[in-house]
Amino acid sequence: MTKPRNIGVLSQLLLTAVISPVLAVFSFPEGGDHERFKRRDPLNSFTYYNGSFDVRDKHYWAATAFTGIHGYAVAGVLLIAGVCFGLYLAFFDKRSHVSSTRCPYLDRYYLPLFLLLLLFVFLSMAASGIVIAANQSSKNRTEEMKETIYKAGEDVDRNIRTVITSLTRIQYLLRPYDQKTTQLLNVTSHRLRKGSLLIQSFVHTNSPTIDLAINISYVTHLMIATTNLFVLLLAFAPILLHWHPGFIMVIFFCWILTTLSWVLTGFDFFLHTFAEDLCSAFSGFVQNPQNNTLSSLSPCMDPLHSDKTLIEVSSMIRNFITELNSKVADSMRSYALTGRSNTASLVPKSGLVCDPFAGQQINSYTPQSCSNGAIPIGEFPNVLSRFTCHDKVPPETCRITGKFVTEAAYLRVYAYSNSAQGMLDILPSLQNLTQCLYVKDTLSSIVSNQCKPFRASMYRLWASMLALSLIMKVMVLLFLAKAFQEKGKSFGWFSIYPTSSGEIRQVNM
Repeated sequence: MTKPRNIGVLSQLLLTAVISPVLAVFSFPEGGDHERFKRRDPLNSFTYYNGSFDVRDKHYWAATAFTGIHGYAVAGVLLIAGVCFGLYLAFFDKRSHVSSTRCPYLDRYYLPLFLLLLLFVFLSMAASGIVIAANQSSKNRTEEMKETIYKAGEDVDRNIRTVITSLTRIQYLLRPYDQKTTQLLNVTSHRLRKGSLLIQSFVHTNSPTIDLAINISYVTHLMIATTNLFVLLLAFAPILLHWHPGFIMVIFFCWILTTLSWVLTGFDFFLHTFAEDLCSAFSGFVQNPQNNTLSSLSPCMDPLHSDKTLIEVSSMIRNFITELNSKVADSMRSYALTGRSNTASLVPKSGLVCDPFAGQQINSYTPQSCSNGAIPIGEFPNVLSRFTCHDKVPPETCRITGKFVTEAAYLRVYAYSNSAQGMLDILPSLQNLTQCLYVKDTLSSIVSNQCKPFRASMYRLWASMLALSLIMKVMVLLFLAKAFQEKGKSFGWFSIYPTSSGEIRQVNM
């Protein structure tokens, strides 16, 4: 009864190792983050992880890595069993003089065992090739997503630095005339600079680490799969030549490779889980950027402050243009410029200076063409300069030549006009930054085009490693059985049955 019981225990362990990870991968909950992140945290006494997706939290990494426990556990069991088996061969097997009939039930299965062993060797070689292909695919998909994110980060950083440069110039122009607006723009520049530093820190600090992790994972999978192929090719020698020490060497190397394969199986399930979490976080950010775990990692401004800033800046520009048009109209009436230049009929009803917010909401600016006769705010100082009386010119000369605008007034209008034009030029970029449109568009593209193949590549890598690990485990057991079957017997090269006539008769029974 002992042998059937042992076989039953081994079968149960094998079945558990096969089923548990398969059930795990199909048990991703659909009920939200709380259920999705219900994982054991080994850093917190194996209680459930009480958090969400956060790459800065060590407890998230620990709980996510622990999802691959099925692979680590099987690898641990194989390691302990391998050490025990090695000690048995080293100390006990040499002292016991047991006849070659220690496993008589194996002597009835020379041909089936030989065919099974060849089958699993070929299956293992095929699985190794699939692992190599899946490993290359996952590396390509990971690098493609990484490059997309990095390129988007560099584009956002470039836009932020452009906006900051323009805001700095505008502050310099407005500082003598409008301290309130200057302070508002200074605060906005400071917040944008924090976002730029966040991007630079992520790209320049984390990029080498991420590249190293990708390369280590890729090289490790490639080395184990190719080494496994090499060992399996060498395994044909002891199989066909019936070289018993060769069986022991193949078992030793295959046992180590099987243990490492199970470690990688657990690690790949962790990567698969992380890919699911990452794409889920991206999708959540696209739907609601502010109520998402990625919001603290993105360079987006606080919507409460950003909306207020946009409204105040847009209102400042519009009020300045409205006031400027009003004063220009009054001046033209006072000095009868319309009669001299005969331009009264060409001045649009909305004013001489183009209002960029005409027909738009104050917090939603879209560049549009000016109406006929109106001039952009940025070109108004060029027009006004023809009517400017500089301080060095006598007032009587200015009156005769029709130059009625003082130099101080011109400088003030110049500062406000160029500031307004500068703000209009960067306002679309500022709106995109404050509303996080750059990041949302990039992540939306990733969710639509890259997440599905990225998750699929990680799943294929885990599934192929699981298949290889299971096949290798069975193959090692078959090698052990073959080694016990052939120990102490004499075989001819490329033969299946032993050359001893007594054993041949026993096979034919």
